[in-house]
Amino acid sequence: MQLSTESNEIERAASAPFGRIEIYHTAHLRAALGAVIILALVLFAYSPLLPGMFILDDQHLLTDGNSLVTGEFNPSNIWFQTDFTLSTFVFWLQTHAWGLTPGPYHAVNMLLHATSALLLWRLLARLKIPGAWLAAAIFALHPVCVNSVGRIAELKNTLSLPFFLASILFYLHYESLSDLRPVRRALWNAFSLVAFVLALLSKTSTVMLPAVLLACAVWQRGRPSRSDFVHTGPFLFLAAAFGLMSIWFQKHIAMALAGQSLEPISFWEHLTVAGRVFWFYLAKALAPLNLNVVYPRWHMDPGAFLTYLPIFLFAMALAVCWRFRRSWGRPVLLGLGIFAITLFPVLGFFDSQFLTAWQVSDHLQYLPLIAPVALAAGVLATWFSPKAFRYVASALLLTLTVLCYQRAQVFASPETLFRDTIAKNPDAWKAQNDLGVIFAARTNYVQAVHHFASSLQSNPNNHEAHSNLGRTLALQGKFQEAEPHFKAALQLAPMDSETHKIFAAALDQQGRLPEALHHLQMASRLKPDLRTHLDLAAMLSQTGDPSQAVTQYRQALLLNADCVEALNNLAWLLATTGDEKLRNGAEAVRHAERASHLPAPKDLCVMGTLAAAYAEAGRFPEAIVTAETAVEQEVTTGQHDFADINRQLLRFYRVGKPWHERRTAEQRHYGAS
Repeated sequence: MQLSTESNEIERAASAPFGRIEIYHTAHLRAALGAVIILALVLFAYSPLLPGMFILDDQHLLTDGNSLVTGEFNPSNIWFQTDFTLSTFVFWLQTHAWGLTPGPYHAVNMLLHATSALLLWRLLARLKIPGAWLAAAIFALHPVCVNSVGRIAELKNTLSLPFFLASILFYLHYESLSDLRPVRRALWNAFSLVAFVLALLSKTSTVMLPAVLLACAVWQRGRPSRSDFVHTGPFLFLAAAFGLMSIWFQKHIAMALAGQSLEPISFWEHLTVAGRVFWFYLAKALAPLNLNVVYPRWHMDPGAFLTYLPIFLFAMALAVCWRFRRSWGRPVLLGLGIFAITLFPVLGFFDSQFLTAWQVSDHLQYLPLIAPVALAAGVLATWFSPKAFRYVASALLLTLTVLCYQRAQVFASPETLFRDTIAKNPDAWKAQNDLGVIFAARTNYVQAVHHFASSLQSNPNNHEAHSNLGRTLALQGKFQEAEPHFKAALQLAPMDSETHKIFAAALDQQGRLPEALHHLQMASRLKPDLRTHLDLAAMLSQTGDPSQAVTQYRQALLLNADCVEALNNLAWLLATTGDEKLRNGAEAVRHAERASHLPAPKDLCVMGTLAAAYAEAGRFPEAIVTAETAVEQEVTTGQHDFADINRQLLRFYRVGKPWHERRTAEQRHYGAS
């Protein structure tokens, strides 16, 4: 009786103008408070990521892995030319804004993730799904999401999901409008299509949106009508176009360029793996414990009966839900169905580059996670009374906050991430190799060798570990032990320019210059970057081929016209080489003068090179003054060997003679020091 009286009072208050205004403002205040709480929870739970560091392939996608940075494409012609075009473009924008400071990139990912949580809340509320706010908060704090939010490279996930959710919201609004407003309906439909295209350009695994739209129609009206299929037609066309493009790009471009391939397996093997992948992801969604970056691989036996058990259980679950579709089975069926639908692109039916590294990975279920999260929140909101629900929700969010915070701490640095990965999966050979690189950079060669060897034990065909182990052993003076690893690395990956460069440097230290030169030339052909041109030029000069050395320095200047090392060393060669046909005083002066106006490394004596260039050009008064200045600078900075060389060269300049190379060891290295 009391409840009825309160209800009548509320109805009377709402019917009055001021009552409606009060309820309106109260609803907006509650919505604002809910949004603030979600944002605050995200900022706190993910705070260990700030200021953060680059991990895994983060920096690669911001630099040499970004086709806008490398110049392969420009902002006007990149569209529809690669996979994840919009993500690549946003990476490029961020590099201009933040440079290589990781903190802002992490902050952007966190804000995008919070935006997705808020949009998910509005979407579930629009669909009248119980516990909408709790579902959004669970998603915001779910530890599985740390793999996406904590990795800058996974901007693909955090950028695509807001567009995906916005597209659904716009579509639902379009559907709700009366046919009497055709212009407004068309506008909201256009908004939905544009948001879908932006989601696809961010990450093409969002292609399953048309199926999600039909699932929403089933939830709202019991079954999709003919008009639902007509309305989703343009979305289906876009999904098919982008999906086929992505399948082709992954197989024929991404994997081909990386020299990767997958062993062919039958459809039934694909199906059995997909069944296990589904249950694995669902288990991590419902109980996010023992999460890892690299999970152990499964080796499926097509002839074993238990191999087919996961797919059989999936079919049974759907059948049971269908049997009880008029009661509890309906929401469970839709939740599991949408989860399976949105997981479909990552179940392994199509060749994709990610399959060469993982069968499963937490970041691959970032978008599908919204389905089991919404289902779980809805079940809790339905089962418990309002008071009990508040207690259960509070306890659940507190637990998830702690788990998310702890997982974010793991992603705070590469070392903590690799240590955590190896502790849970010692056979994670790439993590073993990457942790070895960290120890090698600290000159802790004993630990580095241990991790490289462990990496090779898990994967003997890991050419990176062979190369890194060879380099570490060479740095310890153990070249005889290092050489077989260099050769093994090049046998496994003959086109790896980095291994050629490292092997060349080790051979150079052993005095095996012809072999070193061969490998450095191979590296230059494979990846003609600035550093390789400079190293090759110095080695060519050292082995008595100044003409080719000059060519390499000129190619280096084409890549960076302000490279002081290239300007200085090219000027020195042009001024002092014993090859009369190669000497060019005027060009030497031009390069040396340019170098003298730029900040120079301490080990380059630019003024001495400029003096030699003036002398070759016949400008001896300037050569004398410049050489005297060089001597003063070198004495002041403690470079006494270079000061002695310039004192000797001054004798030539004072009698009106340039100095030309006579191939003494000390003079030969003067310009290239």
